[in-house]
Amino acid sequence: QSRPYGVGHSLGGTALLLAEAMRPGTFAAIYCYEPILLAAADRRPLGSPNPMSEAARRRRASFSSRAEVLERYRSRPPLSSLHPDVLARYVEHGFEDVPDGTVLLRCRPESEALVFESGFASDALDHLDGVLCPVTLATGADSGDLARSGVSHVLERLANGRAVELGGLGHLGPMESPSAVAGSVLAAFAALG
Repeated sequence: QSRPYGVGHSLGGTALLLAEAMRPGTFAAIYCYEPILLAAADRRPLGSPNPMSEAARRRRASFSSRAEVLERYRSRPPLSSLHPDVLARYVEHGFEDVPDGTVLLRCRPESEALVFESGFASDALDHLDGVLCPVTLATGADSGDLARSGVSHVLERLANGRAVELGGLGHLGPMESPSAVAGSVLAAFAALG
C-alpha cells in the first residue's frame, strides 16, 4: 500500500507535521499552508491572553438566520475575503438551528479561544526532527510577519522542506482561492516525480 500525501492548513498543517514526526514514514509528502508552529521566543504560557483568543471570545455566536450571518460575514474581514462558495458552505454547515428559529455557531467562541491559547503555548516546533518526507510550506503573500517567520523556523527543522509563496492570499488562502491553492498543491506533489 502506498503512503498518502497530506495537505493541511493552519492547525491542520501542524497536526500533519506532528503525525509524521511521531510516526516517520506515514506520509509520502506533506503540503502545509501556514502551519502554526511558534519559536520559543513567540510562545506564551497556556492560558495567557493573546489578541486572537481575545477576539474569539468576543465573537458573536447567535444570529437570527443564516441569511443574517452571510450578510454580516460577507461585509467584514477576515471572512469577507473568502471565496463566495466557501463562505456559503461555512454558513450552511458552521451553524446549527436552534428551536427558537435562530442559528448558533457550532464552534463556540470559548472553544476557539482555547485553541488559540494552546497554539501560542505549543512547543510543536521542537518536535519536527522525525519529519523526513518532503514538505512544502506555503504562505500567502498578504499574510503577516508571524506566518513568514513561522515558516522560516519550520524550514530550519526539516530535513527536506521548501517554501512557496502564493500572491494575493492571506492566512485563509485555501478558502480565499481554493483553485490557486489546489494548483500549488498539485504542482508541489508533481515536482516530486
